[in-house]
Amino acid sequence: MTSTAWNAFWTMLPAEPGAALWDSSPQLTAAQHLPLFRDHVDPLLPLVDIGCGNGRQTQWLARHFPRVIGLDIAEAAVELATESHPAPNVTYRCADLLDEHAAAALHTELGDVNVYMRGVLHQLVPDERRTMLGTLALLLGDSGRLFAQELTERTGWYVSELLASGQPLPKTAGLAAHFDFGARVAPAHEGQLRLLFERNGFDVVADGEIALHTTENTSDGRPLELPTSYLVARAAAPH
Repeated sequence: MTSTAWNAFWTMLPAEPGAALWDSSPQLTAAQHLPLFRDHVDPLLPLVDIGCGNGRQTQWLARHFPRVIGLDIAEAAVELATESHPAPNVTYRCADLLDEHAAAALHTELGDVNVYMRGVLHQLVPDERRTMLGTLALLLGDSGRLFAQELTERTGWYVSELLASGQPLPKTAGLAAHFDFGARVAPAHEGQLRLLFERNGFDVVADGEIALHTTENTSDGRPLELPTSYLVARAAAPH
């Protein structure tokens, strides 16, 4: 997914919290994720929120880590995050972590870090996913740990069925139209997210299924929740 496309998305999106489909309250998102990875991480390391968007989750996570860096490929998202979700221990930056030199420079600056990442890998084609996993391992180093929530094939089927049923879901339909949301091949189906990471230089220490809370309601008034997977991983020691 290109920076141009995401810049256009964030530029056109209303600035208020919840305008993006995935921008639910931190109490339904980061606060639900933290217990899943808190016991696996060194809480004194910096935390890097990859694909931070408007920084809503980043700002909440800054309560629990001494330094947090929100990274996004879209300059418009970084500008919005800086304006709308500041904190004394948070900085926002524009970065493309498919660039291994950028990742190496960040690790040189910060040392080992923990990583928080929601729904990034499904936007990438397989070769880009492998590149991204390599840069993530570089950022983690020996001490860092990663939490990732990721869409699966089941998410895509669920979204496709919802849209085919004719339900009025404008945010979901908009993403489907502009980014192939629900149609793009996800990086994993049930049980395969672990294998994706293990085959690319990671040891997975925890994984499972978790709902993605969205900011859209179904036709019966219930908040739309999408099935996704999560894992916690560390970079495997070289053999």
